[in-house]
Parts: sequence; structure tokens; C-alpha cells
Amino acid sequence: MDIRVLEFTSPVFQRFFNLGDDIQSLAVSRLLPRVDGHVCREALNSVETDCIVPMNGFFMNTNNWPPSPSVRPVFFAFHVRPEAVDTVFSVEGIAYLKRWQPIGCRDVGTLELMRRHSIEAYYSRCVTLTLPRRESEPADGEVFLVGVSNAAKQALPREIRKQAVTVDQAKVRLPIISTSLKLALAQELLDVYRKRARLVITSKIHCAMPCIAMGIPVVFLYDSAKRDDYRVKIIDDLVGIHYVHEHGILARLRNRALSSGIDWSPVALDIEAMKIDIRKQFSAALERVMGAD
Repeated sequence: MDIRVLEFTSPVFQRFFNLGDDIQSLAVSRLLPRVDGHVCREALNSVETDCIVPMNGFFMNTNNWPPSPSVRPVFFAFHVRPEAVDTVFSVEGIAYLKRWQPIGCRDVGTLELMRRHSIEAYYSRCVTLTLPRRESEPADGEVFLVGVSNAAKQALPREIRKQAVTVDQAKVRLPIISTSLKLALAQELLDVYRKRARLVITSKIHCAMPCIAMGIPVVFLYDSAKRDDYRVKIIDDLVGIHYVHEHGILARLRNRALSSGIDWSPVALDIEAMKIDIRKQFSAALERVMGAD
């Protein structure tokens, strides 16, 4: 049976696309015996070819749920956004999840949603945490600001703001629909981080987790108005979250006062033991699906 990985090609992604999605597809591809093709995350209900599909990622932007009977889902690193709860946990959706339980959840919030609906589940974390650690640090490394707002930048020391490389990987505005090209862009971006970054300051989880896995020091800044956002809590378990002010006329001034409380020279985490555990759990999930009737 074919093994297919998620792609992001529906009209939902026409205005811009998020390379974090493609980074997740790259990461899971490394854990598979092969990749025979791709299926769109937002059109899983219309898949006609029998295939195994890892369901790692953010679900979802449409109501096209549950997937078609042709899909054999590997539920691992699965995240349900709050706006999709009614869709994913409809009567039909719950029956589908129970058919393929246990569900590997990317975050504790999704895990709690599963348990609330009496679905067997466990905390799998994210497959991007399995990316290989870089062998050495750059001699003259750079600081990368990834998805950091103008208001949040005021929390940074002035010398970092002036010299940093600014990246927006979450809203790439290019008229590109080619999955292969987007995957190539995602890989190129990961290579840039790996080779050039001495520090990454970001508000994007799929910048933070790949960089943590690659052995790059990370500072994570996030909107203080979103302290209840369970999607980012996985970062709190790793490097912690520094909450900054994104709204109001005093936001920039308030953020400047936060700077002294942040360590701008953190040490890279060693998560090699965690990687082994995630890989083992993913292999077990894949084997369960491949052996299912």
C-alpha cells in the first residue's frame, strides 16, 4: 500500500503558505520507509487511492472530516485547533478517531480533548523534534528573528535588533502551488538555520522545535494575551515561553522593560534521548496501522 505524506495545496493556501507545515512533512518523511506521494490535508475526505497517511500537524481549516475510507491514518503528532473541535469531534468524527485509537497528540491540550471524548490517546510530541543535531556551531553565527512582531522586537537588546536576520516563514506570499518546490524551500530554510544560526528568536513553534532538535539555542516569545493557547505549551516544556505585549499603545514600552529578564545567550538543549523515544513511538504507531485489517 502507498505511503503518502500531507501536502498543502488547496485554495486555503492561495494567499500565503506556512513553511512550518512543509517542515513537518519533511520531518515525518525521515521516519518512513518510503514516500509514494502526497495528499492534501484539507481534502482527505476525497482521497480515492488506498494509502497510509501520517496525520501529523494542524487540523484543520475546512470541514472536510473525517477522511475517506481509502485513508489509513497514522495518528501521531496530531493537533486539533480550537476552531475545528466541533468538526473533528462530531459524532462521525469521534467514531473515526475511536476506530484508529490510540491517538498520538502533539500537545497536552489535544490530549485532553481526546480524553474528554473517551478516546484513547497519548502525548507523542512533534516529529520535528527528531531532526538531526548539527555537528558543529558556526564560527561567526548570526541571530535570526523568525515571526517576531515589531512590538515584540522591543524586548530585544538594541545590538541584537540591529544585526539580526529577519524571517517570516509562516506567511510566505509567493504564487507557488508546487509541493516539491515548497518542500525544497523548507529544506533550504532548515539548512540556513543549521549552518548559520547561533541563536534563533521566534514566536513560531515550527521554527522553534526544528531548531531545538538541530542543537540551536532558542528564545521563544509569545503574545501575553494568548497564555491559554495549548498549541504552544510544548515549547514551555522545552525552553520556556517569554510572554510579551502585542497590543495597546504602551506595548513597545512595556516590552523594553522585559528585556533584562530574558537570557539572550541560552545554551542549546540536548534532546537526543527524547528523539529516540519519539522515533520508537512513531514506529509503533506506523506498525499498528500497517498491520490493521
